[in-house]
Amino acid sequence: MAEVTTVLTALSILSAAAAPAVNDYVEEAKLLRAKHDVRTIGLVLTRLFNDVAAERDLKTGWASYDMLVGAGAVPDTRGAGTEMWAAAVRERSAGYLDDHLVTNAAGYARRARGALFGWRGSYLQEHVQPDPWGRRYAVNVRSMEVGAHTVVLSAGPDGVVESPFEPDILPMTGDDVIALVSSGSAE
Repeated sequence: MAEVTTVLTALSILSAAAAPAVNDYVEEAKLLRAKHDVRTIGLVLTRLFNDVAAERDLKTGWASYDMLVGAGAVPDTRGAGTEMWAAAVRERSAGYLDDHLVTNAAGYARRARGALFGWRGSYLQEHVQPDPWGRRYAVNVRSMEVGAHTVVLSAGPDGVVESPFEPDILPMTGDDVIALVSSGSAE
């Protein structure tokens, strides 16, 4: 019985010592996934912008919104100019990324055989899922109307957006995870 107690005590000590390292590994993996996701969304948005640029002003086209968002909880905001990141999905304010990248619910003309332009989707094989912390990804597509960079954003581990709702956010603020998107590429 003493041997079993000794083994259980040793295992308890070892697992308690390993727990912080495992937790750090999990948090690092979540951050890497968020970085990958914002870059991927940025890259497919670049394709969409180039393919349907002439139709951006459709009633449900990407330029009719200030922001496009994925699934997930609305993040909190902190700081001047961050409030728009928490906007509800409604007409003329925020639309769904899936409507433009997965299903073409926006109604872009499909690319005809031999044509250079038109919706070529689905740009993603799956719907835009929440970030690793359960919050939505958001893109400030309003800035694409003026030719500036667009920002793809995750609120990061703390779930609070601290970067302003502006084009060209460099450097980002707090632990927000971002990718910059231009008409040419995601950065």
